[in-house]
Amino acid sequence: MSTQKAKTDQYQIRLSHEFRIQLEEQARKDGDSTLATWLKRILRKELQSRGIEPKG
Repeated sequence: MSTQKAKTDQYQIRLSHEFRIQLEEQARKDGDSTLATWLKRILRKELQSRGIEPKG
């Protein structure tokens, strides 16, 4: 039995400081602990709205 964990890809994007602050504020309002968590949740929701079941 393998004990290796599946690797996840990282994606880097550049955000202006002001834009990042706006996004972090919204993430906190929605109860997400990090901007990355919030973005993943928003992106999964967008896929579902397009009839695509998010994987992983």
